[in-house]
Amino acid sequence: MNKKITLDSREWFFETPLPGVRRCKFDAFKIEKDIYYGKTEFQKIHIFKSPGFGRILALDNIIQFSEIDEFIYHEVITHLPLLSHPSPQRLLVIGGGDGGVIREAVKHPLEEIYQVEIDRQVIEICKKLLPFVSKGAFSDKRLRVYFEDGRRFIGRYDNFFDVVIVDSTDPVGPGKVLFRSDFYRSVYKALTREGIAIFQMGAFIDFDLILRRFINIIKGFFKYVYPVRLCMPSYSCGSEYCFVVASKKIDPHKISVNTIARRLNNRLGKKSKTLRYYTPLIHFASMYIPKLWQC
Repeated sequence: MNKKITLDSREWFFETPLPGVRRCKFDAFKIEKDIYYGKTEFQKIHIFKSPGFGRILALDNIIQFSEIDEFIYHEVITHLPLLSHPSPQRLLVIGGGDGGVIREAVKHPLEEIYQVEIDRQVIEICKKLLPFVSKGAFSDKRLRVYFEDGRRFIGRYDNFFDVVIVDSTDPVGPGKVLFRSDFYRSVYKALTREGIAIFQMGAFIDFDLILRRFINIIKGFFKYVYPVRLCMPSYSCGSEYCFVVASKKIDPHKISVNTIARRLNNRLGKKSKTLRYYTPLIHFASMYIPKLWQC
């Protein structure tokens, strides 16, 4: 006979399932220490420490990253598009209030870095309580931060950004508008002729449920579109997670490994030694997708 186990919600964090958005699957994390819990104008923020994962950030009860795996997410979503571009000068980051993308981006010789984050408090709280993520990157003189709706912000630009990184939450709450056709159209319009974008998408376990639909919408605007695979142990998805890289002119899959290695060395120099996951080979391996997830 199966024994019923009851877990105390004061001692365990239960990630919220999203019926109709992703599969209803509960993940539970032991709370070793509650660090912060509060509600902003836009969302609930919860930071806690969990055995084996360290400090964890959750927004609206959905895990954003843990201390042991955030570098995987941030290195791939940042370096893959930037190193696919022959000479990026202007970068836009939409979302990413924790500062992980900015941390990786400032390692590149970019001229201008723009970030638009709808929730000012996410940046303030993460800088204070999760400083290992941004590592002081918000003080970089090339960075300009705007606090507003990312969809409205990018709609004001035309042929301006070389690379756009959309580090959004799931398609619910404040991140919902970043999964719409009009938003993808605005990203395409805001990019230069050789522009490249990358979008946070979701778990591959939900590929047929939601991801295929969004990828097909993106394909309606961009010439080259590839799902990108990475592992995220803290995510409720069997560790397989999906970004989508989209390019107007440059085929990220056709660039040689030697070219990516040369760009990595020339642009990051000694800073490339700080990378713990991304390599030129990972750059390409992440774009090789099993047959069932191809579209």
